[in-house]
Amino acid sequence: MSVNFGGTFDPYTLNENKTRINKYHITNGGGLFRLTSANINMNYSFSSSELDGKREENERTQRESTSSGGREDDLFGRAEDFTDRRMDDPENTDPPPKYPSYQTKIPWDIKLAYSLTYNNSRGQQDFSNNSLMFSGNVDLTPKWKVGLSSGYDFKGKGFTYTQLRFNRDLNSWRLNFSWVPFSERASWNFFIGIKSGLLSDIKYEKQSEPNRRR
Repeated sequence: MSVNFGGTFDPYTLNENKTRINKYHITNGGGLFRLTSANINMNYSFSSSELDGKREENERTQRESTSSGGREDDLFGRAEDFTDRRMDDPENTDPPPKYPSYQTKIPWDIKLAYSLTYNNSRGQQDFSNNSLMFSGNVDLTPKWKVGLSSGYDFKGKGFTYTQLRFNRDLNSWRLNFSWVPFSERASWNFFIGIKSGLLSDIKYEKQSEPNRRR
């Protein structure tokens, strides 16, 4: 579990019109600094491998990229990039693992995140963001993986960016399908292509445009 928090303070005060002026906040009857914004983010993740006592290393940096429709931790879904669909690390020379046609244990992982943002730049004392997000993945079979990302916005009283993902390993090929069922970015993406970077141009992809009508 990780917790990050931060805040900004301003030594200058506001006038009766809530406009920042060239006057210290302490001379206007306030404290030494005026809190203008603050935020807190909490993240927690767990998986079936951890419950089995086989904790996997995961040091990926969690950076928000809501403008592209995703984050690296999947909490806002994954940003689709059809320019590069290679699964194999070119520096990884290990042979691919061999699986049976079935498995008795189904691997899964869940990530939870809570975000709260406070704004007071003009004395509004408002919480601009108050959201709880989650993301989960399940390996239904050794070659079928299903994922879901969603959450709830307590400020806007509605669901956050929601995405369903389906991935199929076809040995030398890879199939991906993602679907955003609602919101202004409602859309779907389909891709099938060869994993090898040398033959990455052999592919078929189809996607719908997001519905941005209000």
